[in-house]
Amino acid sequence: MTILNIGSINWDRLYVVDHFPGPGETLAAKSASVGLGGKGLNQSVAIQRAGGRVRHVGAIGEADAAMRAAVEDLGLETSGIVGIPGSLTGSALIVVERGGENQIILDPGANARIPAEHCREQIVRLEAGDRVLLQNETNVLAEGAALARGQGVGVVLAAAPFDAALIWPVLPDIDLLAVNEIEFAQLREAGGELPNHLSILVTYGARGASLITPSETINVPAIRANPVDTTGAGDTTLGCFLARLDAGEPADLALRYAMAAAALQVQAPGAATAIPHESEVLALLDQNAH
Repeated sequence: MTILNIGSINWDRLYVVDHFPGPGETLAAKSASVGLGGKGLNQSVAIQRAGGRVRHVGAIGEADAAMRAAVEDLGLETSGIVGIPGSLTGSALIVVERGGENQIILDPGANARIPAEHCREQIVRLEAGDRVLLQNETNVLAEGAALARGQGVGVVLAAAPFDAALIWPVLPDIDLLAVNEIEFAQLREAGGELPNHLSILVTYGARGASLITPSETINVPAIRANPVDTTGAGDTTLGCFLARLDAGEPADLALRYAMAAAALQVQAPGAATAIPHESEVLALLDQNAH
């Protein structure tokens, strides 16, 4: 089975500080770095490193050969990534304080200019059992969900950045919605009746995660970690969960794997490059089983 991820691709500019700056305050960073990110790219890396099969569809600046090379270095196929003339690759400014919490400012760049026809060409190649994964960091959310539903494949949405006006209209086309605790509260506050077929994956940070399906709720605790940078933890959870489901694991075991992967990911700086490989996650699970 293939997961077609129509997803964002960013350069992440990461600054580590003692505390978040207040209004008018200027801080000197303890360290600064540039890495790879974007919810879409993070999720594709997580899927691949958890043993899943993923094809990434997205957009970067036409002249950004460095990003294309960096994605290839991650082992991802780049044929679904198009270069957009006159556009910069998306970027994120990430400020991380010493406790590991972060604040993020996004510039969508080319992520907001993915050609709809390019997505259509990729989606029609999918077969029964495949999935389409979407986030709210690109311009093709509604159209991508509708095309995937028309193709008869599963549709997953990571609903961040959360915008009720954009999310609620596409929910009838979504099978699995992934949100964090705050986004889940915003979803409920927005009102309305959720589709009967919808399952929801909710992450609670250090308290674990829940999978709420039409028939049951599965709660899995987090694995203790000493976080350095929580950027990308939710993406790691979702990507690994989907990969393990596609491998045939029951939902509870797939979610336990995802919790272990997230625990490892937050203990290293950065987003995509900090996502652990399958062997590392299995070792941590084995260690916590005793």
